[in-house]
Amino acid sequence: MTVLAAILAQIIHCVLMIAAAPVVSGLQDQLGARLAGCSGPDSWQAWRELRRLARKQPTLPETSALLPRTAPVACFAAAALAAALVPSFTLGMAFAPLADLLVVAGLLAASRIVVALAALEAGTAPAGLAAGRTARLACLAEPTVYLAILAFGVLGGTTNLDLLFGLQLQDMLQPMAAGILAVAALGLIALAVPGEADLTTEFSGTDLALIRLAGTLRRLVWVSLVAGLLLPAGMAEPGDGALAWIVGLLAWGAKVLVLTAGLAALRAAFGDVRLSRRPLALGIAAILGTLAALLVLASAVAA
Repeated sequence: MTVLAAILAQIIHCVLMIAAAPVVSGLQDQLGARLAGCSGPDSWQAWRELRRLARKQPTLPETSALLPRTAPVACFAAAALAAALVPSFTLGMAFAPLADLLVVAGLLAASRIVVALAALEAGTAPAGLAAGRTARLACLAEPTVYLAILAFGVLGGTTNLDLLFGLQLQDMLQPMAAGILAVAALGLIALAVPGEADLTTEFSGTDLALIRLAGTLRRLVWVSLVAGLLLPAGMAEPGDGALAWIVGLLAWGAKVLVLTAGLAALRAAFGDVRLSRRPLALGIAAILGTLAALLVLASAVAA
């Protein structure tokens, strides 16, 4: 892929992720409501809500410190950069050398942590409790994330997502069971870690819009990771032409739709992971991540 094509693919990818993130989030809510027997909002409701918030001025106390003022921008920037690094419809984009699983995991964590710190800075009881709860769950979730990264790193000999997706496209990530366990662990973490609702009580207007958009981006990043690591078929490879890009876009959209529908069905069947059971869910994810890492290491030793 030429430099110009790589830059163009990267621009298309970034625009696609930001435009699709609220729609995918709204579609998941709509499907969940339909499966629960309710009408629910349409899939464009999230975009309309973001547009409404973006028209309002944020309100912060005059004595507010620097962190609450900069946290929404930092939260969105970290989530947007993580979304830019995870391939969607093609490999070989301009940011491909930087698309490392460790970097993506760090950016996703930073996007949440900065809002939690800003909530603590606010000094109110609800925000402080929500920030403490987020920190406790992060202590359980982060080790599992790095166990899954270890599994994929040993499987592919690299943690670069572009290379991992390419290897999976060629069925070279073996044993497959280890990859499935690692992805299951990541998916369970995405379900168990709470959203931003409890952390955003102190934000309004454009600040709240940025934080909510960052939340939808993080959700789409998780879905794109699962799609690329388990279902890479249809992705264009470096050097492919515009027709392969169109096929890749259609394939990516279909995979996101299927995974979003599956996630909505799981939530309709079992409900959201309740607060009291989130540590248990994260414990199960840790077991899955440990099994994946042990299976990969045992396979590497046997080889």
